[in-house]
Amino acid sequence: MRRFAFALSFSLASLLVAAASAEAAEPGSLWQVETAMEMPGMNMKMPAQRHEVCSPKSAEGPESLAGGDSECTMSNVQRSPGKFSFDVQCPDGQGHGEMSFEGQNAYTSTMTITADGQTMKMVTHGRRIGDCDASAAKRQAAAIQSQAQAQADQGMAQMCGSMADALLPGSLETARCGPQYKDALCKKFATRPGFGEVAGRQPTGQAVLDSGTLPEVARFCGVDGEGLRVKLCGEASRGEDLDFLGRACPEQGRAIAQRECAGRSFSSPPAERYREFCANYAREMMQGSGRAQAAPGDAGSSGSGAGSSAPGRAVEEGAKKLKGLLGF
Repeated sequence: MRRFAFALSFSLASLLVAAASAEAAEPGSLWQVETAMEMPGMNMKMPAQRHEVCSPKSAEGPESLAGGDSECTMSNVQRSPGKFSFDVQCPDGQGHGEMSFEGQNAYTSTMTITADGQTMKMVTHGRRIGDCDASAAKRQAAAIQSQAQAQADQGMAQMCGSMADALLPGSLETARCGPQYKDALCKKFATRPGFGEVAGRQPTGQAVLDSGTLPEVARFCGVDGEGLRVKLCGEASRGEDLDFLGRACPEQGRAIAQRECAGRSFSSPPAERYREFCANYAREMMQGSGRAQAAPGDAGSSGSGAGSSAPGRAVEEGAKKLKGLLGF
């Protein structure tokens, strides 16, 4: 509510600001604008905000604001000598305002705004303090808007790039990232590091995270996930990429484990280049045993009391496999 009200105070209560967007260069009036806000229902008053604005001398009335705020629309503008009333609708709230001029050098505007279920009253006083170059004000406003847009675009690009690198299609779709980020995600998925990262993920029940599991990423990229696995595992086997084989290639990983890890002990450890592979492979076997023993339905198929002993059996089975592979 506070963010919306301050933004609205700058773009709505300073009713002469938007006229600076006029195309032709014009002599301008420099206004000092001070806005105070309060929430009657909460007995809260915010400190007054003061700023200066330059508007063409020909500007008048709240409808001139329409060109200065593309998100807010003004309607029901009523005119009488030296006075205006109007309604305004913005994405985050809506309000009604009245504005009255005190001669040619001062005005007062009162607005009542409702946003996020709260009502705020905003009172603005404007005082003309001199002349200014309205065309320069326009250029400055355009430069500020361009810079803000560039910063927003840069932030969006960084966010979408991070989502693509994390291999989470659901995030890209939620943020409506451009097609180039889908291309980047799918390009990484087609590599051993990317595929290996995805292949080890298990469903969590959370839609965005589960969009990063192997079947979902493959569907998002329009590829055969298992076909890609065969291709990458073949390449990894020829180069003996042990890390990838252990993570993503069950058949090849099992063959290496049986050849290099099985029956080893501290006195006869695996060859140095296979030690990390054997340790990781044994750990995966133990964790896999735990997942299998704890799977729904296992307890029921093992007879009375099996459910309570399943975790213990999982640990025991895992320990046996570790002993068989590493000898401890």
